[in-house]
Amino acid sequence: MPPLDSIKHDPGESAGVVLSPGPIGPPGPISSAVPARTSTRSRVGRLFGEPALVRRVLALAWPVVLEQTLFAVVGLTDTYVVGHLGANSLAAVGLSNQIINLLAAVYGAVATGSMAVVARQIGAGERSEASKTTQQSILAAFVIGLTLSLVSFIFAEQIMQALGAAADVVPIGAAYMRISSFTLILMPTLFVGNAIMRAIGDTRTPMQIMAVVVVLNAVLAFWLVRGEPNLGANGSALAAMVARGVGGGLVVAMLLKGRGRVRLPREWPRLDWPRLKRVLNIGLPAGAEQLLLQSALIAMTTIITGLGTAAYAAHQIALNVMSMSYLPGWGFALAATTLVGQNLGARDTAQAKASGYTAFRLGLLVMASMGALLFIFDETLVRAFVPDDEAVIAFGVGAIRISAFIQPIMAASFVFSGGLRGAGDTRTALFITVGSTWLTRVPIAYLLAHTLGLGLNGAWLAIAADFLTRATFFWLRFRSGKWMTIKV
Repeated sequence: MPPLDSIKHDPGESAGVVLSPGPIGPPGPISSAVPARTSTRSRVGRLFGEPALVRRVLALAWPVVLEQTLFAVVGLTDTYVVGHLGANSLAAVGLSNQIINLLAAVYGAVATGSMAVVARQIGAGERSEASKTTQQSILAAFVIGLTLSLVSFIFAEQIMQALGAAADVVPIGAAYMRISSFTLILMPTLFVGNAIMRAIGDTRTPMQIMAVVVVLNAVLAFWLVRGEPNLGANGSALAAMVARGVGGGLVVAMLLKGRGRVRLPREWPRLDWPRLKRVLNIGLPAGAEQLLLQSALIAMTTIITGLGTAAYAAHQIALNVMSMSYLPGWGFALAATTLVGQNLGARDTAQAKASGYTAFRLGLLVMASMGALLFIFDETLVRAFVPDDEAVIAFGVGAIRISAFIQPIMAASFVFSGGLRGAGDTRTALFITVGSTWLTRVPIAYLLAHTLGLGLNGAWLAIAADFLTRATFFWLRFRSGKWMTIKV
């Protein structure tokens, strides 16, 4: 990977991928022309793809990796701060965040749909349409966020009980969830707005916004939990609420100012059903995918909570650690989404397919390296959260070792599914993800963890089987090329 400051952009570009402008008018498609190769370029081309394409993928991916790393740091900060309050608090926060993630699947539908549509519009040079699509997506995100905020606030205790939380965990988790519910008002605009900026090739602005969110969350969390207020787990929830709310407000401000080829119209928004329908035609399958995926994860939660509070606390730590390790794969997946969408909008199917494979090869290299680091520092990572709880540490080390081995498989799953979503092939992604999680992960987890008595290690082996199944089918679908004919 070249030094970050060596990745150049056209003058006047805010950030992101370099597009090849025509003599006049809006930017044209990403050029498939490549310069004359040197022997070094030939080697790079054989390994990863054409050097020019490698640079474009990296230019998109590295800010996304940093952005998602920063977002994961919010969860890690909360886990670290709350973990020192004891296993009950850690389990309560983990269960509450599980529900927040489930609800996030709903506005994730708008984020995925808007990203695919806006990328196509930018590739086709339709700047005005891209701006109007952005306005409708932000409006839908805000309305959805407000609705979900009310739902999670009202039914907090019932939800915690339904997850099988222990009696002493329920009140802690319900209080945390009620505070976190206010996050859902502006958090959807943060996710949807960032997705739109990635679609236009601006991956640096979302990264900068997340840097603000992380710093603000960390400062507030340590002060409210460990400082003079001493609010316990509720302090962590308040910190996340304020930080993510500020992030959502910054996204709206940036889009009103204009980023790259998209500017949020300043007039009061009105529902434009034809445009919103176009977003939802792609987004709803993606939202259903995430909703059913999160439902499967909740089913996994009930399986793991049955192993005891220590096992679930260790599971939560392992999830947070793994969320950091797979971020490179997520970054390259979003690069594939953007480039596949823009190239299909420009009707360059060969470059769209090449973009997907280049993103996968780069993601595979980085995530294999991350897996090695996880295996080497497994116990050190767990002890950073719970230095003195030997039961939690023993469970956590086993889970992290398994996650280390599945990193390369996750790279294939993430990147190829990202390419399919960029093409608008969200229904295929829905069927593969839902089928794999419900027919592989959940039943195998119960079989290994409870029936065969492998405990938390058994549940994590089921996670590995799930990702292997998904990676195989996503790769087969991408290789077939059928996604190239889908209309957005």
